[in-house]
Amino acid sequence: MTIPHHVKSLATRFYPITHALRWPLPIHGYHLGQLLLLLFYFAVLLFGALFRGSVFKHSVREGTLVASQLPWVYILATKNNAIGTLVGRGYEKLNYLHRYVGRLVVLAANVHALGFIYRWVQAGVWTQRTQETYIRWGLVALVSMDILFFFSLAFIRQNYYNVFYVSHSISLVVLLVAACLHQPFTIPYVAIAAGFYGADHVLRLVKSRAPKAHLQPIPELGTTLVRVPSLNAGWRAGQFVRLRVLSGRMGWYRWSETHPYTIASACEGSGAEGMTLMVKKTGRWSRQLYDIASASSETESGDVPTVRVLVEGPYGGPGFTNFASFSGALFVVGGSGISFGLATTQELIQRAAQGTTSVKAVQLVWSVHHARSLDPLLPLLTSLLQQSYNLPIDLTIKVFYTRAVSQNDDGHYPPLDKFPPGLSLASGRPWLPEVLTGLIDVTTNALSAAANGDERAAGHGVIVGACGPASLSDDARRAIHVLGKAERECVGGVELHDE
Repeated sequence: MTIPHHVKSLATRFYPITHALRWPLPIHGYHLGQLLLLLFYFAVLLFGALFRGSVFKHSVREGTLVASQLPWVYILATKNNAIGTLVGRGYEKLNYLHRYVGRLVVLAANVHALGFIYRWVQAGVWTQRTQETYIRWGLVALVSMDILFFFSLAFIRQNYYNVFYVSHSISLVVLLVAACLHQPFTIPYVAIAAGFYGADHVLRLVKSRAPKAHLQPIPELGTTLVRVPSLNAGWRAGQFVRLRVLSGRMGWYRWSETHPYTIASACEGSGAEGMTLMVKKTGRWSRQLYDIASASSETESGDVPTVRVLVEGPYGGPGFTNFASFSGALFVVGGSGISFGLATTQELIQRAAQGTTSVKAVQLVWSVHHARSLDPLLPLLTSLLQQSYNLPIDLTIKVFYTRAVSQNDDGHYPPLDKFPPGLSLASGRPWLPEVLTGLIDVTTNALSAAANGDERAAGHGVIVGACGPASLSDDARRAIHVLGKAERECVGGVELHDE
C-alpha cells in the first residue's frame, strides 16, 4: 500500500458557496442545498403537470408523470444505491430524496385518479367505469400508493416499525403489478424499478453473513458490546452494518428486526476481536439484547454469552473522502457516536504504522453525560495512545462530560494523574473553534518539521468528522466557518464529514 493521493473536494475549492449551501435550516434537519434541490425537482414536475393543461381536463398527464418517476422512487429506496454510488453518499444520506419523490408521486397519483373520478361522477358513469378491469387495477395501484404513504409517516415508523415494514414490503410489489395491468405503457418503467429493486436484494444477500457473536454489557454506557470474531475485513472506518439477532430469546418477532450500527473497530485490526459494534439501549429491541448479555454474564459459569447474528453490509461511510490522505484529522463525537471515532482513529493509527497515511495529527473529542462513561473504554483509549507514541502521528483524546460528578461516581474512573499522556477529562461542552485551531497549529508544526523533501510534508488539508446529535454537526460546521482564510489555507483547507 502507498500513501493515498489527496484530491481537494468541491467543498474546499468553492468554500463560500458550499458553506452557504450546507447552512442548516429549521425544517426537519434540511440544509439550504437540499431545500433548493427539492424545490427544483418540484418545479420540474409541476411544469410537466400544468403546462398548457389542467389537472381535471388532462388527468392522463399526471398518470404519465407517476409512471416516469417510479424508477427513481425504487432506486432511491435501495440499500445498494446506484445514485449514492455515483455521488459517494450512503443510501441513508439520500433517504430524504426517496421520501420526497415518493410523496410527490403519491400526490400526482391521487390527482390523476380524482380527475377521472370527478368527470365520471359528473357524467353519471362512475359505476359502469369501475366494472372495467383496467380501472380496477388502477384503483388497486392507487390504494397501494396511499398505504405506502400513510404507513411511512414518521409516527408510524418510529412507534410501529414492523407495521411500516410489512405494509411497505407488500404494497411496493402490488403497486408494480397493478400498474402494469392498469396501463401497458408503464411496463418499461416498472421493469426498470423492479430490476433495480431485485438487484439490490441480490446484493444484500451477497453482502450478508450469519456468524456467531459475543455479547458484553457495559452498564456505564448503557450499551451492549457485540463482537464478531470471524469478521475481520471488508469495511472502511465510518461504515455501518445492519444487524439482526437470530435468537429466540429476543422474542417471537424481534429476532426478525434489523437495525443499523456503526462499526466500532478498524478493518483487519490487531488481535482476534474482529468486528465490534456498540448497541446502545434506546428501544425495546436494544433493551432486550442488553438483558440477554447481562443475564448471561451474571451466571456462575461466567461464560461469554454467544448468539447467532445476521450481519448485512457494510453501507455508508465516508464515500469518496479518504481520511488517510489528509494532513490532520479531528473527530468530534457524542455519546454512542464514539463508535465512529474509535474506528477512524484506530484505522489512522494502523495506516501510520504501515507508512500509508499523510496524517500528522489526530484529535478525538468525545462528549458524554457522565464522567464514568470513560471507565469502560479507558483500556482501549490507552492502547491507542500507546501505539501512537512510537509513530509519526500526534494523537490526543479529549473527553468532556456535561453532568456534575456526584459522590456515587467516585471510583468509577481513575484519578486524572493516572491517565496516559494525551488523554484528558474536562467538564462542560467542547469549544470546537478552539479545539480546531489547536489541531491546525499542531498539524502546521508537524508539516514544518517534516519539510525535508518528504512528499508527506505538503499540506493536504484537515478533515473534521462529526458523529452524534445534529447540533454537534452544526457546531463543527460553525467552527470551520469562524476560521480565517489564512488558517484554512495554511493546511490546505478544512473539510467536514458528518455521519
